[in-house]
Amino acid sequence: MVSGAVGELFPDDIWVEGEISTLKRARSGHVYFDLIEPAKPGEVATAKIPVVLFSQTKQIVNNQLKRQNVGRLVDGMAVRVRAAVDFYEVQGQLQLRMTGIDPRYILASMVAEREALLARLLSEGVTERNKSTTVPLVPLRIGLVTSRGSAAEADFVEELRSSGFGFQVQACDARVQGDLAPLALVAGIQSVCRHDVDVVVLIRGGGSRGDLAVFDNEQLARCIADSPVPVITGIGHEIDTSVADAVAHTSLKTPTAVAAELCARVGEYLDRVDGKWELIRALAVGYPDLAERKLGVLAKRAALAGREGTSLANVRLDGQARRLAQTSRSRLAEAGRDLDHRADQYPRLALRRLRSAEAELGHIDARVRSSDPAVLLGRGWSITRTTDGQVVRSVAEASPGDTLITEVLDGTIISNVSVVDNQRPENK
Repeated sequence: MVSGAVGELFPDDIWVEGEISTLKRARSGHVYFDLIEPAKPGEVATAKIPVVLFSQTKQIVNNQLKRQNVGRLVDGMAVRVRAAVDFYEVQGQLQLRMTGIDPRYILASMVAEREALLARLLSEGVTERNKSTTVPLVPLRIGLVTSRGSAAEADFVEELRSSGFGFQVQACDARVQGDLAPLALVAGIQSVCRHDVDVVVLIRGGGSRGDLAVFDNEQLARCIADSPVPVITGIGHEIDTSVADAVAHTSLKTPTAVAAELCARVGEYLDRVDGKWELIRALAVGYPDLAERKLGVLAKRAALAGREGTSLANVRLDGQARRLAQTSRSRLAEAGRDLDHRADQYPRLALRRLRSAEAELGHIDARVRSSDPAVLLGRGWSITRTTDGQVVRSVAEASPGDTLITEVLDGTIISNVSVVDNQRPENK
């Protein structure tokens, strides 16, 4: 009788809005959940009605969700469902037998919630906190938070490996979809930050809009914002944007793009270092030529000074001779003595100038010799290269079993690497 009365009151399907709660998927293929009226924060929902989605109808609903790329039904999702009102006699209660769903309502709710959260975080200044942290010049120690064994992890790690740089990855396995994913991701970020990493990388491959809604979680967003380490995200595909992206230090489109960015930063730094070493080498090679040219200029100046001094002495000598011819013998004798004095003075002046030039040439020669690479080798320095001639500047460029060629003052030393220790002696 009750079933008949309910059928007369609700002869057609109705549309009902609410929030999914306590969703369960039975082995039979049926889906059960409560549709509740969302409560205010701190309050308990009181209005609810049980809903059953039979396996025969589930494929219709799944197709509707798939066409809009919504993903699976999960707890907490705001929905608008089409259902028939039934009376379940076994438990003596009304229930809704779900026959359809409005995916656009779900998407609109997701967008509205995300925009409201972003506006709140922006007003509190949360979106700028992690951006104020600094990414090191050479970010080689990576804290990776993602699902272990996923395609996102494989793409990211392969991109780092193929670069040839000495990246060290501290990976933390974390769920990236489902109700427990936000808490798992928060725990993962906090875990890798305790391992003294340069950056935290949060990545996930593509998925439905419902799956990616995990990264619109407020707790996860605040965790990223408050991280003491810069967080770089690569979530979903190029068209996807999340709250996690908005609060991160840097947001890139895909996991591979994140790895490429890290490789580019390290490569640019090494290019700058190589450029500095090339400049030093060029200066060291070119300085002797410069000193030799300067020495030639100084020698010419010294010779010119000597000739000028001699020429001046000859002019004065001629003048004195003319005047002596016009004076008495006494003046001639006095002029002769003065001439002898002056003739003795000019060679000494020229000699002092030559000695001064010689001393300056000695200083220049000493500086030239100090710039000679052979002198540096004589002081105990050495140059180590690989068998293909590349200079070894870091322990990351040598591996056990490699052959190294070390140049010292009196020859070369060829050695095989047995152990690579990346700690400096003063840190041991």
